[in-house]
Amino acid sequence: MGPHLTTSPAPFGFSDVVFLSHVLDGRTPVFPGDPPVEIAAAATIGRDGYYLQRVSFGEQSGTHWAAAAHFSPGEPAADQLGAADFFFPAVVLDRRAEAAADPDYAVRVADVERWEAEFGTIPRRAAVLLRSGYDANWDSPAYLGIDPRGRPHYPGFGVDAVRWLVDQRGIGALGTDTMGVDPGADATFSANRLLLHGRRLHLENLRGLDQMPAAGGWIIVGGVRTAGGSGSPATVFGLVP
Repeated sequence: MGPHLTTSPAPFGFSDVVFLSHVLDGRTPVFPGDPPVEIAAAATIGRDGYYLQRVSFGEQSGTHWAAAAHFSPGEPAADQLGAADFFFPAVVLDRRAEAAADPDYAVRVADVERWEAEFGTIPRRAAVLLRSGYDANWDSPAYLGIDPRGRPHYPGFGVDAVRWLVDQRGIGALGTDTMGVDPGADATFSANRLLLHGRRLHLENLRGLDQMPAAGGWIIVGGVRTAGGSGSPATVFGLVP
């Protein structure tokens, strides 16, 4: 292995840094009705002397974040957020058993209280991340769980839990390893509408949350800050203590 392929040390005194995002490609599943991800050659070394791809996608494609403007007119758009708005202490709620038993499972206040009983109070401006295990279905129809009537089914956050996390713990983000922070069966996007105000973000289509501890980690969220944007496909980095 050449020196340019060796593993870099973890930054900032953490023991490891991991990817929590999927690779964007032409097979990336999208929310029903969103633009597909399209990737095509724009320049080749043989023809042009350099390599370049043309990429087309919606702002909420693949692993992505959303700014409050995504659901609320007059709220901050992608280019109006500050650098510190993309750094979060990470809280990982492992609800794989519940998600396996019920594809419409919604995180409850009791789930959050159970986490705090074991790990302590959720830090302010934390990203609360649901580990449902659905990232294992990324390349399968089971990821969206579309029923015969065309409705998706996957786990997310219940309204009462979101309200409690916002009001009582001042969280900075909600994230899931599913297509949305709202359960797929919720066509009103209740969790998003409660969450996305001010400088809070959602993080959707995460992967690899098994690499993160339940408490004590941090995440860094990258992406494109488009003028007036609703959000961006993201590379999300997990920092493991």
